[in-house]
Amino acid sequence: MFIENKMETALEENLKKAEFKYEDLNASLLGRSASISNPVYKKNGMQINAEEIKIDGIDIFEYISNKNIEINTLKFTKPEVTIYTEAGKEKDTSEEGNSAEIDLLIKSVEVIDGNFKMAKNDSVKEQLFANIPSLNLKQVSVNRESLKSALPFNYEELEMTSDSLFFNLNDLHDMYVEKMKMKENSLSFSNIKMKPLYDKQEFQKHIPYEKDRFDLSLGELALESFNWSFKNDSLSLESSTTAITNGDIKIYRDKQVKDDPRQKPMYSKMIRELPFKLKIDTLKVNNLAIQYQELVNPKRGPGKVTFKNLNASIYNISNVNMDAEDFPRTDIDVQTQFQGEAKLNVNWNFDISNRADVFSISGQMDRISSEGINQFMEPALNVKAEGGIRDMRFNFTGNNQNSTGDMKLVYKDFKVEVLQKDGEEENKFLSALANLIVNNDATSEEKEQEGIKTQRTQNKSFWNYLWKNVRNGALKSFL
Repeated sequence: MFIENKMETALEENLKKAEFKYEDLNASLLGRSASISNPVYKKNGMQINAEEIKIDGIDIFEYISNKNIEINTLKFTKPEVTIYTEAGKEKDTSEEGNSAEIDLLIKSVEVIDGNFKMAKNDSVKEQLFANIPSLNLKQVSVNRESLKSALPFNYEELEMTSDSLFFNLNDLHDMYVEKMKMKENSLSFSNIKMKPLYDKQEFQKHIPYEKDRFDLSLGELALESFNWSFKNDSLSLESSTTAITNGDIKIYRDKQVKDDPRQKPMYSKMIRELPFKLKIDTLKVNNLAIQYQELVNPKRGPGKVTFKNLNASIYNISNVNMDAEDFPRTDIDVQTQFQGEAKLNVNWNFDISNRADVFSISGQMDRISSEGINQFMEPALNVKAEGGIRDMRFNFTGNNQNSTGDMKLVYKDFKVEVLQKDGEEENKFLSALANLIVNNDATSEEKEQEGIKTQRTQNKSFWNYLWKNVRNGALKSFL
């Protein structure tokens, strides 16, 4: 009883130093255990409370012999962790101890039915919320060296599940994950959704310039041989194989809003300048659907571009060791169905370490009808096509400034109608003029164009850059 009283007194003194409040504390020498009921910790915008914290299997002889603390199990029951990012920093009034000298080993850490949330303050919408039914860590150790890092402990195994995850991406979109699971070296997310906060009309009132409105749904995102770590306060993520399965992405852009004047980086630069280290050896995309809508004139409705049954293999996405002579090139192979009818294959590569953002992209698309072409051209460009394209092949190389390439185009009876402003009646004069320019004599002849030159518009995306390359090649073929 004397020793148990000494244990309780020591725990109480140390909890007081750490500014913990609680309802009850119990310690048992024979049971080699201790428990705290309803603990609460508040400091510098962080609040932690739980139903119970319990320690089992304290190795007293290890402490008496070597001054090391070894514990079999540390269990948190119904913990809730809240962080307010705008909270002011309080002056540290806790008493200094010998924490730097600690040598602690916990064989198993268990969290049961926990919650974690982050917000600017207690009166605004949460930025992040996660319900965590279970979390288990094995062989958790704390020592002088681990306390110096951003993650102040080491562990050998981690297993965690979350059945509700919410993240506020920005002022326009929220993200939801139905289930997250981490076990050994694998991490998976199920039923991922990115939802806009406003409908299409209201969305435009909340943006200063053109911006995409996303409505995204992914069946699963799975990472195998997954590792994460902090080194020099920098986050590092690695995965040998990552897979995205069964996705539906809808993108909407209103062209009536003024252009965004800011420079748009190429994808290689985006990855190169990520605020963390990333290394993904292989990324597989299976059965993705993408729909892009662009509104130019509300009376004509939005032009639409679709990609269905999109499958892709992407190799070597990395910004690690970019100075190495054998730094790998990123290769992307895509197979999809364009506008619901034309098979499209694309091969694309770039070097993330190359600061000129050099790239190469080639592709082949088979037969597409005028109906497929007009899904975008008629509403967006006020132009209606007749006939169709039998085959198109392109090959372009370039950097973040300009590109060159070649293109082959086969078309049949291709004519255009330039519509009136209302988008319904044909403007016969402009249509006749356009068809004088378009060569309709060679109805099945292959047209090959070389030396197609394109200058990149710096405040437009890579996809606008590719579209300008294809457009320039098509215009040379028609003239």
